[in-house]
Amino acid sequence: MNSAPLTVRQARVPVALLPPGFAAPLDPDDPAALCDIALRDGKIGLVSLAAATPLAPGEFDAAGRLVFPAFVEAHTHLDKAHTWCRAPNRTGTFMDALTTLARDKPHQTPADLRLRADFALRSAWAHGTRVVRTHVDSDLAAAEHRHAVMAELRAAWSGRIALQTVSLCNGADYTTPAGEKISDLAVRHGASALGGFLQMSAGLPHQLDRLVAIARERRLGLDLHVDENGDAQSECLRAVAEAVLRHAFPFPVVCGHCCSLALQSPARQRETIGLVKAARLGIISLPLCNLYLQDRRAAGDSRAPQWRGLAPILDLLAAGVPVACAGDNVRDAFYPYGDLDALEVYTQSVRLAHLDADLATSVRVVTSTAADLVGRPEFGRIAPGAPARLVVLAARSFSELLSRPGMSRLCIDGGEIHSPTAPSYDELRAAGLMTYPLPR
Repeated sequence: MNSAPLTVRQARVPVALLPPGFAAPLDPDDPAALCDIALRDGKIGLVSLAAATPLAPGEFDAAGRLVFPAFVEAHTHLDKAHTWCRAPNRTGTFMDALTTLARDKPHQTPADLRLRADFALRSAWAHGTRVVRTHVDSDLAAAEHRHAVMAELRAAWSGRIALQTVSLCNGADYTTPAGEKISDLAVRHGASALGGFLQMSAGLPHQLDRLVAIARERRLGLDLHVDENGDAQSECLRAVAEAVLRHAFPFPVVCGHCCSLALQSPARQRETIGLVKAARLGIISLPLCNLYLQDRRAAGDSRAPQWRGLAPILDLLAAGVPVACAGDNVRDAFYPYGDLDALEVYTQSVRLAHLDADLATSVRVVTSTAADLVGRPEFGRIAPGAPARLVVLAARSFSELLSRPGMSRLCIDGGEIHSPTAPSYDELRAAGLMTYPLPR
């Protein structure tokens, strides 16, 4: 990465991402300030209100366009990415996604995984994402090669994308010898956290007690899938908060999905959110995938969905709980769309979750808060000492940005200004990954 000095002039920066105490006027409809940003030695140096002086050599004119820090993808599944055409989920239901991908697993060799995951990372790179956290299926039959491939990709992408991994298995596995093996394997391959999907049962508190103990022994945090369903009685999130408080667990804990919380009574929601706040949990909402999956009807039932799967993001934020949004699955049986584009996640989250109720802070869901929740707080900000990783968008206002989410962008990495392009689907087609298994 070129780290030559560079000053970005006339950059319109979201005020929520500027240094604390930065004096800038705030327009609630267009919460950005016109700034100059000095980049030195691969980091951001001085950030100041834009000067009216002429452009000098070594300066880049952003010309009033919106400039974001590089995006953070806080929750995805690279090991499943780009399998849709080979293993489509025709019903779109959660259970059929599970069974469809289970049938596809024999095809998921190390070479296949490497090809698909690298393609996804190149897409993320082209869209301006520089931190990616992926969950990795960790059933012992295939966990070794899955984590090994991700470790190879982490090394290959070092200096460009910071790739994190999290183990993914049934939470009940941690009460068995397999749980110890999964944890040790994940640690050996550089995992950033231990994870799993939780299900309501009488044994859930014991499962969480054991998982917390295993994570504490390995000095790792937790990143869990919870309540990804429409059952108001599903309260895994509450159980996680209680376990963290019960054990005074000192490491970071993140819970993804949290869909069923939206279906509980307001009083129960407030109680649970209070526990989440007390336990200092972070929440990652996956709006696009959950909107697609939740409240799907069985075959032959043509009724419209009655609810849309979103966690109550505004209520969580109002209580002071940190919330990020992420893309989750990419072109697989859980979600047949997506391209590792955090800008799409942001614009759709604003629309779907009414984040425009506080447009100024909404930008944090794919930048600073997302960076905090994955343990990389130096990212996601335009402030002295932050990495010199910026995305220059074609929009000059939030209205333009939110109206045209697929807009062009430039990336600035160190002192290099470039316009990376997403890889062609022809690559996947050549590898047989764009061939449908059934006649069209």
